[in-house]
Amino acid sequence: MVAGRQAPRWWDSLKLRSAPQPSDLQAVADFCEALEPDRQRAGFERALRLFGAAPLLPAPHEEDTRRDDLLWINLLADSGAYESAAVALLPDAAVYTCGRLNDGTFIAQVVLGSGTGAHSRSARSLAMALVAAVLRAMARDIVELRALQ
Repeated sequence: MVAGRQAPRWWDSLKLRSAPQPSDLQAVADFCEALEPDRQRAGFERALRLFGAAPLLPAPHEEDTRRDDLLWINLLADSGAYESAAVALLPDAAVYTCGRLNDGTFIAQVVLGSGTGAHSRSARSLAMALVAAVLRAMARDIVELRALQ
């Protein structure tokens, strides 16, 4: 985790306007899980492209931090700090667990502040397990939010 750095505040507003389609989030999660450890940067590129393409509005009386957050995550990934970049993707209220299995694959589970959760079971790196889990949780959250509307 990056000391003194809060998770992005823009995450919740992503669900409200121009969110990526759940199928797109699921596809990028699958892509991330299949990546070899030396290709993790490609997983971040795809995930950040999804978030960067969505025009987000700041919450009332807050500055728009999306650009800074995405830049920070991009810089972490560019420097090879993949686990820190993955944690920086998590929303403030998210709970997560992760680990390594005997066969060398990695698992992660993310539960968003809304209570919606998802997991990754077969990633080839810890960072990509976290990214896949958070993307899947976000996809489920969008589906559930739309069902309530």
